[in-house]
Amino acid sequence: MARLHVSSLFLAAALILSTGCTEDSSSSGSSGESGSLKSDCGTVFGGKLKNPIDKDDAIRGTVTVLGSNLLLFKSSVKSNLVKLQNLGVQSNEAKAKAAVNKLSALAATGQVYYYQASNDCEVEVEQGASGALGQLYSADGKNFSEALIDAGLAQLTTDQCNGSLLSSCYTALREDAAETIASELTSFLWKPVSDSNGKLAIHTGPSGTKVIVSGETGTNQGGGNGFGSLARFSKPGCSYGANIPVQVVNDKTGAAYTFNGSTTITIPNGCNRYCIKEGQLQLCPKT
Repeated sequence: MARLHVSSLFLAAALILSTGCTEDSSSSGSSGESGSLKSDCGTVFGGKLKNPIDKDDAIRGTVTVLGSNLLLFKSSVKSNLVKLQNLGVQSNEAKAKAAVNKLSALAATGQVYYYQASNDCEVEVEQGASGALGQLYSADGKNFSEALIDAGLAQLTTDQCNGSLLSSCYTALREDAAETIASELTSFLWKPVSDSNGKLAIHTGPSGTKVIVSGETGTNQGGGNGFGSLARFSKPGCSYGANIPVQVVNDKTGAAYTFNGSTTITIPNGCNRYCIKEGQLQLCPKT
C-alpha cells in the first residue's frame, strides 16, 4: 500500500474513529436522493468510471479536513479517513495551506456526497491505521478533487483501485489550469498611503506582475523592499472603500496568482494596511 504522511491532527482523528460506526460491506449508498452528480472527469465507483453518478450511490455525511489530502468522513453508517483518489500530498507549504482552506470551504457547504472507489480499497496512513480511496462532492455538487486541480493546488498520482481511469483526464485538467493559474501568492502588502506620494501602493512577491484594484490597473514600478513588484495607484487606499477586489496576474502570460485558491484577494477596509502572513490576510500596522 502507498504510505500517506499526515499531520499531528491524525491523533485527534484516530480518537474520533475509534468510537465511529462502520458500514456493512454489503450495503450500498444511502443518500436516499434522486438525481445525479456530474464533473469534468467523473467518479470511480464499484471499479468503474461513472459520469454522471447517481446521488443514490453516495453516502451522505459530514467531513473534517485534516490535511491537503486527508479528510475524516462521518455519517450514521460510516466513519473513516479518506484520501482523494489520484491526488498526492501537497509538498509546497503555501499550496498545502491553500488546499486545506479550499477543501474546508467545500466541506462547509453542508452534508457531502461520499463515493468510495471500492469496498476493499484502502491506503495505509501513519501509525498503521488505514483510510479509503474515494471522491467527495460538496452539498452544492462540486467535486473536491477537481476543485483542487482547477485551482492549481493538486499534485497528481495514480492510485490503485482503478485510479488509472482518472489519470488522463486529471492530467488534462492540470494542463488547462497551468494556462490560467500562475502560482499561489505568498508575499503581498497593501499600503493605503505610500511614503512617496500618499497614494495606494501594493507590493507583491513575484516580479513582473500586474495588479488590478476594483478595475484599475496599477503602474508597475519594479521591485523593492524585498518584493518582486510594486504597483502604484491613483488614489489613497481609503478611497477604494471596503471589501475591495484585488487581482494579481503575470504581466506576460495573463495567468492569475491565487490566494487560498482564489484569483481574488478581498481587502476588508482600504484604509488599513494588510499583508499575507502564514497563509492568511492579516492587519500589518507599520512599525
